[in-house]
Amino acid sequence: MNAEKGKFLKAAGSIWGQRVTILVAVIVVMAIVQPRFFSSGNMLSILLAIAFYGVIASGMLFVVLIGGIDLAVGSEAALGGTIFTMYVLAHDMSAGTFFTAFLLAILVAILVGLLHGFFDAYLGMPSFVVTLATQYALYGLTQYITKMNYLPVLNASGLFYQLGNGKLFGIPSPVIWFVILAVIAAFVLKKTPYGRRIYAVGGNPHAAELVGVSSKFHKMTAYIICAVTASIAGMLLVSMNMVSSYKMAAGYEGPVLMALVIGAVNLMGGEGSMGGVFFGALLVGIINNMLILIGIDTDYKEFVQGCIIILAVAINVYTSRKSQGLVDQKRRRMPWLNRPKRGAPDG
Repeated sequence: MNAEKGKFLKAAGSIWGQRVTILVAVIVVMAIVQPRFFSSGNMLSILLAIAFYGVIASGMLFVVLIGGIDLAVGSEAALGGTIFTMYVLAHDMSAGTFFTAFLLAILVAILVGLLHGFFDAYLGMPSFVVTLATQYALYGLTQYITKMNYLPVLNASGLFYQLGNGKLFGIPSPVIWFVILAVIAAFVLKKTPYGRRIYAVGGNPHAAELVGVSSKFHKMTAYIICAVTASIAGMLLVSMNMVSSYKMAAGYEGPVLMALVIGAVNLMGGEGSMGGVFFGALLVGIINNMLILIGIDTDYKEFVQGCIIILAVAINVYTSRKSQGLVDQKRRRMPWLNRPKRGAPDG
């Protein structure tokens, strides 16, 4: 028992050792290339970027763990932020209005999550197709209700202003929201029966059903959690910028997906942790900031992000197959893969 515990701790230590090494290396390179990297303003920009990506990724993690994916998180954020803003603009900045608007946006997010879960769990439709379709539908709906106009919030005050601009001990509120949601997600996944069942459904849904775990229920709730965190991110964005737009979270799907795959979350389901997602969000925020500081054009920035996603997914798939022994099986079936190259020493 102690030997197994020792092996586990050693493996966990080596994983985090690698992550810290990568993070330190990136930071050192960035500091050499661009001295402005450690300026207070730039650190704040990195923290805020990490927070918004992380808030969404903390919910997306549940969907990926059950073997799905949600490509509509950007449009869910835009819709949630828009509903939140429109309700406040139609009333006032009182605490009652704030909580009503917040709950209304969350309710709409729950309905979107239920829709995704129904199509996946009950109709068996691929989550990629379903959420890609709803991405367009939700963006279209948001454009319609805003008439494609920006919705500025003039003279923002009270809880509306504090939601995205408040600070606690100098820490911006979006960062605090990310930390709180990350802690909750980590606790639920590691310490509760529900979390263990999420892993079971993602690892083998048929086996989970045989032992009495409802894969349909867990899929439905996973999509709801994802939509709710995306909506929260949208409300944080609106509060911070004090303006709502139907395209304010467009493109967030890419960085969120990057955070997941860099954090070693298996896109096939059943493997991954909030700690890995936290690291992934941190690294993605730093990389995106680095591309901005060194003056990379927006088009090239998206190209670099795409390359990073492909590389991260390739590594993700390889490590997943290796953990399942598939790579070793392939090498046994094709022994020439193990032959030394011509001229290379045998021993």
